[in-house]
Amino acid sequence: MNLKKFGFLFLSTAVVGMIIGLLTTLSGQFGTIRVVWGIITGGFLSASAMMAFWGYLTLNFTMRTFVSFKIWVAIQVLLIGVVYYDMVYFRYMWMAKGEGSIWPYVFYATWPLLVAMVVAYFKGRISGMRSFIPSVFFLYVFTVLEWFVALKSGEQVHTNQIGVILLGVNIYILFMYTRLLKIPIPAKQPSPNPKHA
Repeated sequence: MNLKKFGFLFLSTAVVGMIIGLLTTLSGQFGTIRVVWGIITGGFLSASAMMAFWGYLTLNFTMRTFVSFKIWVAIQVLLIGVVYYDMVYFRYMWMAKGEGSIWPYVFYATWPLLVAMVVAYFKGRISGMRSFIPSVFFLYVFTVLEWFVALKSGEQVHTNQIGVILLGVNIYILFMYTRLLKIPIPAKQPSPNPKHA
């Protein structure tokens, strides 16, 4: 990954975030919000997602340095389970004080996980199924971490929109990063020999 490819990834991710923000706003399914604010929100969230992706790459590199791939995968599975449990039980106890139905919290915890697993399956078809758990880990755990402030607000409609934007942007980053890594860097052309000019 050179600077040119990283710059393309960053800018294209911002564009994708703004497009998703625009589409989710125009859909009318996420409350009343001005179109310009939907676009700005998408752009802002895309920048947040890129920072989270950089954090994921750093974490992945660090862990792969100290532990084997199998151990790191096991840790990721454990963390996925912890995050899911936190999304359901701890949010239910913290926000609802253990009263009322727990099913809305199950819904919020489950739909991004299901989407992450489906996307990770198709990612595995491209890169090999060894990438399945790491892909689920990034798409689910890091999306939830980015989503945390919105989840804490308790505003259901806009929280859903933010979750959709974040997950959509992270899916784009995952696939585009894989594609950019497979694009070879063109070799420099040899300069003409002045003696033969």
